[in-house]
Amino acid sequence: MSNREPDHYATLDLPHTATQDEIKRRYRRLMRSVHPDANVADPEATRKAARLNHAFETLGDPEKRRSYNEQRGLSRLVQRSTRIRNDKIYAHWAQQDDWEDIVAANVPAKRPAHAHSTEPLIEPAEIEVDTTELRESARVRRMVRITNRCECTLTGDVSTSEPWVWGPVGKLTARPGETIEFPIEVVARKVTFPGISRVLFVGNQWTGLIPVKITGYEPVKRRVVPSTDSAYVRQRRRRWTRR
Repeated sequence: MSNREPDHYATLDLPHTATQDEIKRRYRRLMRSVHPDANVADPEATRKAARLNHAFETLGDPEKRRSYNEQRGLSRLVQRSTRIRNDKIYAHWAQQDDWEDIVAANVPAKRPAHAHSTEPLIEPAEIEVDTTELRESARVRRMVRITNRCECTLTGDVSTSEPWVWGPVGKLTARPGETIEFPIEVVARKVTFPGISRVLFVGNQWTGLIPVKITGYEPVKRRVVPSTDSAYVRQRRRRWTRR
């Protein structure tokens, strides 16, 4: 397990001795509280749900969990050895008269931000869904393509700005020169007008955006009663009925 690998047990707030049933129950309880549909006002809801899904995919499968635990133990052993070695080095530096200069000379240089040689390509440029499609189908699907035209590996996740647009949950990876596809669904019963949203792919040093628009919508024109300065207001005629 790399140093950047998240702690799935901490994500689910469980000890490493938790049973498979406890993991399943905790995942379901947390997912109900962070699901994007239940947290429309939270822009981080999609990322929180993605982290929970990633943790459950690993810990919910006994084989994957066993492999994860083995890598986790090896990573901790390496980190502990590195920490002991660094403590000895720092203790030696502290005994030197010019320890401040030694520390300043050994500060690692800041890693420069990656710049893509060629920007990734996201298609289509815009997604349009007509209201007739929404009347005929409960969910309308469109496909999004991302082509990685750089020599790096592109990794990121998908988020949407409105709850009536659904995208995949979890990390997506595109190797150099690879094209990946994923579906986007527009849920008819959740659409709110004027029907404008967007799909975001947030990756390493790059963000792709596709506008989503509902077409064929005509707002209802309401009759506006003109104002008057007259003190007389016409009364509604009463309907008399015989008893």
